[in-house]
Amino acid sequence: MADIFRIKLRIHSENELYNPFDEDNKTLSSDVADYLYDRYKDKGLLDKLEIHVISDENIDIEKLRSAFFSYCESQRIHYLKEKKRNMLKQFWMFGIGVLFIAFGLYTSDKLPALIGEIISTIGAFAMWETASIWIVENPENRIKQRWIKLITQTEITCETLNH
Repeated sequence: MADIFRIKLRIHSENELYNPFDEDNKTLSSDVADYLYDRYKDKGLLDKLEIHVISDENIDIEKLRSAFFSYCESQRIHYLKEKKRNMLKQFWMFGIGVLFIAFGLYTSDKLPALIGEIISTIGAFAMWETASIWIVENPENRIKQRWIKLITQTEITCETLNH
């Protein structure tokens, strides 16, 4: 059976949970989202996640759940768009790299050595950028997508302190 990884969130007022520019309180505060993400890094692989809000006043837990899952959905969409942008960027940079390297090879005996080296370097740089996206950015994006998938299974509980 999995353990529960509980993230305690201590607030004084429910408004602290939401973006101050959203008068309807439907958008999770970026401070809250950042705090949850930072704390999530300590979670074990098999742990179930629970967010436990401790407040001085009563919290509308349904509104909080709605804002939290709305945040999750917006992040999921963001990472899908980032994945598509990376794919286009990879194809574009790969094509430029192949073009410049092929052009450099084809004209190597027709152009001065310095010009040939510049063309070849541009091609190699474009290939390096393609590899960087493939090796570094795409795996980071996949990790973030898994994170979003996992946090959508989060249990949210609230506790009101009596003074």
